[in-house]
Amino acid sequence: MGWAALTGLLLAGMTAATPPTAIPVRGGNALTLPAHRHIVRVSRSEGSVLLAAVQQGGQDGHGLRLFRSDNGGGSWKQEGVIHDGSTYDRADLVAVGRDVALVYAVETPDSQGIGGSTSRDVYFQWWRYSASRNHWLPDKPVRVFDSTSSSTAYYRAELARDSKGRFWVQAFFREKDASNTLAISVSSDGGSTFRTQSALARDISKRGGGRLISLGSRLMMLWSSHDGRDTTHYRIRDDSAAVSTWSSTRTAFSDGIYHGAAMSAVADGNGGLHLVYKDNSERLMYRRFNGSSFGSAVRVLEDGDWATQPALVRAGSSLYLFYNQPRSDGSGYRLWVRALSSSGKAGAGKELASVSGFAGYPAAPDVLPSGVPLVCFFGIEPSSGSSYRLSFFSTSASSLKSQAVAAKQAPSDDARDRERFTATGGSGFEPPQDPGVLASAATSSSQQAMAAGCGGASAMLAVGMTFILMEWGRRRRTRVLPG
Repeated sequence: MGWAALTGLLLAGMTAATPPTAIPVRGGNALTLPAHRHIVRVSRSEGSVLLAAVQQGGQDGHGLRLFRSDNGGGSWKQEGVIHDGSTYDRADLVAVGRDVALVYAVETPDSQGIGGSTSRDVYFQWWRYSASRNHWLPDKPVRVFDSTSSSTAYYRAELARDSKGRFWVQAFFREKDASNTLAISVSSDGGSTFRTQSALARDISKRGGGRLISLGSRLMMLWSSHDGRDTTHYRIRDDSAAVSTWSSTRTAFSDGIYHGAAMSAVADGNGGLHLVYKDNSERLMYRRFNGSSFGSAVRVLEDGDWATQPALVRAGSSLYLFYNQPRSDGSGYRLWVRALSSSGKAGAGKELASVSGFAGYPAAPDVLPSGVPLVCFFGIEPSSGSSYRLSFFSTSASSLKSQAVAAKQAPSDDARDRERFTATGGSGFEPPQDPGVLASAATSSSQQAMAAGCGGASAMLAVGMTFILMEWGRRRRTRVLPG
């Protein structure tokens, strides 16, 4: 029996009736950055496959690896090694037919910061599907950006493919004077070679973060920083223009994005963009880009927390949001999926689980076909034991609660301290049995005991964790940005 089977019931104490499958990792923040696409769905005539790039953080000696599921997330197995040489690298994936293109670069804990190193480069890589082997095989990585000094570093790389088939790679660059530059490079030959273009932004005082994304016939680069006071900016280009042509820098909105990268974005399929982000007050907000400008902020979640993160999914024309919410007693997190209207109003929602301990950093495919299950990973650190893992959830859109939950446009900054609003579905909701949450294989009794602190009221009593202890534990935890 392999490790995948042995990790199966680690979430036995969660309020979901059947525990989700798991991938072992070193910490619950394995899926930072939230802005990255860690998971893609690849369609084949013999059935779709989910592929996930997971940084195991040194767990069992493993680093960044590719995992696959052929049964909608019911079980996972390793597909191959992306880069075991670093326990900090993260990947951003794009499905191209049955193949997958990705880039990877470093992401370090907040306490460590981005230090200079000649090894902190950015790489592009193809994973090509072999039908005869039913397997994805890696091409040799191509270096896109090269840090040539021990005082410089590239970090937080992202990938986009435009309507002309060109690949664009964005990364932030730590200069020798510790300022930050937004670098961009393009490949017109399928990723064989890349040409660095003029920087999109310079003199960013703090670590940057954002999202490079195709909107159909245009590309957008949206970014903010760790500054805490910075506004959010963007630049945009038409795919038909010369590769060097980008718009001037524009203000997206006056809010900053928490740590620059606590966000999830998905193209709306009509030239616009849906964006859910955490502002610097640690609240989840929604904005829509209509093709020419960003609309007003709509508050998705009022009660902020440093670890709350979004994962946005568009299924057909419908929009859904996975997120983690602190439990009212301070002893853990509740995991949710909620429908959003095209204007960002929170609709039907469903609690997937309630976890005693840390649970955060969700990751989901950005676009899914209509009618397929909604799927998402969450990073889990139970309050007892040390069995950190990525836990997978699958549920149908039709299984969401039928009643709508109101949301409203966020007030202006000077009114925020006077007005509070919660769109969470109620603190007392316990989810019914959900056949969409996939059952896992058996595990040892000792592993079940380590996970016994996860879940409902009886598990919370067993853990006996007070609000003060939980709060202290959460605040002392080494944070991997942006949460």
